[in-house]
Amino acid sequence: MSARRGHEMRKFLIAISVLVVLLIVMVIVFTSVDSIERINREMEKEEERVTLQLVDYMKTSLNEVAATGSDTELMEGILNPEFMISTDIKDQLRMLQFLTEIQRAQFAADYMTFVSNGMVLSSSTKEGLEITEFPTEMPAEEYEVIEELGGRQGTFIVVFQGTELSPLAEDEFVSVAVDRTEQFEVMEDFYAGEKSDLITRQIIIGLVAVAIAALLTTLGVYFLTRRYITAPIEKLAADSHSIMEGSFQGQVEVVEESDYADIQRLLQSGKVLMEKMEEAQSDD
Repeated sequence: MSARRGHEMRKFLIAISVLVVLLIVMVIVFTSVDSIERINREMEKEEERVTLQLVDYMKTSLNEVAATGSDTELMEGILNPEFMISTDIKDQLRMLQFLTEIQRAQFAADYMTFVSNGMVLSSSTKEGLEITEFPTEMPAEEYEVIEELGGRQGTFIVVFQGTELSPLAEDEFVSVAVDRTEQFEVMEDFYAGEKSDLITRQIIIGLVAVAIAALLTTLGVYFLTRRYITAPIEKLAADSHSIMEGSFQGQVEVVEESDYADIQRLLQSGKVLMEKMEEAQSDD
């Protein structure tokens, strides 16, 4: 019986330890996933902040350029006066193309277009790029982020701004595309490093926690079960053997608050019965 109890006790300790380890692992996994999601949210917020910062700068600059372009006296002082007052469409388009080239260079943009009534009146593209299609309708949003431009993969921010630059055009807007691939890659690498460090820390903490928890659980459960379960059962078993052998001395103690009270009463009854049997044998 002792060996059997030991076998069952080992199974019980192993089961409790495994459950505690699983619980700790689940907690660590949950906190890791939550932390990774938090880092992803922080990265998204940072990317959005950078994007909006660029959009605000671009729109402010485009508004200033539009205001400058509408100042006839200033423009006449810069450009050829005859060219500025010309009503010839070709001259107007040449001026528009010139302004588009200047502004694209100013923003270091991949492309810049001036659109009116769904037609691209002027466009300027960064050297080395071959972009054949440009936005021809003003979108509801003031900007969009695209992942491909002119056959290149990356992160490109396209800003849209309504304007009244040309006296010959209607429903005008300007679109400017700026490459922010490198900046976003730096941010993504930074946050990827944060996630990698977090996972490493969580693994180390998890292993230490699992080892400590398994040790404390095993020792704690062993001593508690030994004191409150195994030891009382072993005492009851020893008393029962002694009663059966007739070598038991004293009285069987019945602890009413104990979960073993019924067994103790049974042993007590057994002891009384054995004593009566011995008395009957003695009388014979």
